[in-house]
Amino acid sequence: MDIKLPPRPWYKRYRYHLLGACLLIALIGYAIYVNLKPRTLRLHIDDDQIAVVVDTTFMEYTNIDGTVTPISTLRINTAEGGIVEDVMCRSGDMVSRGDTILTLSNPSLIRQLEDERMQYEQKAMTYRRQIIEMQQRAITLRQQAMQAQYELSRLEKSFALEQEEAHMGMKSKAQLEVARDEYNYKTQSVRLTLESLSQDSVLNVISLGLIEQQMKIDQRQYQQQRERLSSLAVVAPADGQISELNVAIGQQLGSDQCIASLGILTSYKVTARMNEYYTDRITDGQPATVVLHGRTHKLHVSHTSRQVTNQGFDIELMFDHRPPDDLRPGATLRLQIELGKPGRALVVPRGTFYATTSGLWIMRLDPHHQHRAQRTPIRLGRQNPRWYEVVEGLTAGDRVVIGGYEQMGDAEVIEW
Repeated sequence: MDIKLPPRPWYKRYRYHLLGACLLIALIGYAIYVNLKPRTLRLHIDDDQIAVVVDTTFMEYTNIDGTVTPISTLRINTAEGGIVEDVMCRSGDMVSRGDTILTLSNPSLIRQLEDERMQYEQKAMTYRRQIIEMQQRAITLRQQAMQAQYELSRLEKSFALEQEEAHMGMKSKAQLEVARDEYNYKTQSVRLTLESLSQDSVLNVISLGLIEQQMKIDQRQYQQQRERLSSLAVVAPADGQISELNVAIGQQLGSDQCIASLGILTSYKVTARMNEYYTDRITDGQPATVVLHGRTHKLHVSHTSRQVTNQGFDIELMFDHRPPDDLRPGATLRLQIELGKPGRALVVPRGTFYATTSGLWIMRLDPHHQHRAQRTPIRLGRQNPRWYEVVEGLTAGDRVVIGGYEQMGDAEVIEW
């Protein structure tokens, strides 16, 4: 006879299902716990990688390298082409105005000037002959004028005699009228001759003046051509220092070819290149300083180039006062350009953390655990070569890690 067995409890019947469900819930809970727990990393942190956030006087500035250059630079060009015959200077030499830098030889120019000299001498002989002819003509005209004056005087005296004889009854009225008509005719004729001689004399004087003026023009042109010979010697246009002189004896140079630069050393300026980040921050007149031999010298931006090339732009700075006497062209100076006014700010020392975090977060030490730091969101503002300005996220006295971020990865907590 079969015996009816009592039914088993549900938890026994589904014990394997319940066990599987509990294991699944445990795994899910563990995963949630792991994901919610801050990612912790153990690594070695040195004391010099830890800094303190401080509230101090802050000024935004940037350091750049500048090069000392002469206040102005002249380009030295050849006036005439030729072959380099001798070089008297080298780059870096000091020269005075008129000092010879190099000499050229140009045989074709010498032959050309010799031909022009012969032509000039021939013209000069022709001019001298024309002048002599003009002078002789002037003498002839004066003689003819004197003869005409004499003839006019003689006619006046002869007619006066005819009138006197007519008054004395020695000649009739008809004879006097004939004598009067002859006198008037000859008088008019002599006067016309004198007028013609006067015009010829004036024309002769003008022609003589034109010839003399043309002689002076030709002489001046010839002298200018002769001065081309002196241009074969290239001389310094002012006092200064020669640079970029790179010519050799026997080298062929063309006319108006630049051979060197001349730096005017009456004063100096400093040229520098700025990152394009500062394009809107640098303006003319902006102050700067440089420390030389323990003394601080003030400068100001005198010119800013707004053309950005190769991620940068050029600026020029001038000394506010007399530059140091021992300053030399080509020297490199470490300049500090001010970008704002000094004021109180919360700052943290510069470190490698910015390259990794872009200034969005930093590892702040736990005040209760000196060997533990946690990721803290921050916002940075201005900066200079020593400090970053902290706008929010930290307070004065906080200790932060500023180095070693290359090894942290995505860790949220580090311990050492």
